[in-house]
Amino acid sequence: MEMICKFVVKDGKIIGESIDVFENNLIVKSGSDFIGIPLESVVEVDKERITVKDFDESLAKEVGKKWMVEKSKPVSLEELEKMGL
Repeated sequence: MEMICKFVVKDGKIIGESIDVFENNLIVKSGSDFIGIPLESVVEVDKERITVKDFDESLAKEVGKKWMVEKSKPVSLEELEKMGL
């Protein structure tokens, strides 16, 4: 089931857009921040939306920061060659 590029809804309000899945968390761009919502908090996925239930927002912010650090690491030439680039 595709979970990327969908609006994420909590309590009937759009809180952001899903952009990645990382370590069993749905990474969501929420305003200028990134948060990581545990996949176990996902209630429903349809064509345009992902509905989530309550989650630990402090932990979600920490996961979002960790994701940013991971995704911001430079890629080595060796890694690019392995990817065929």
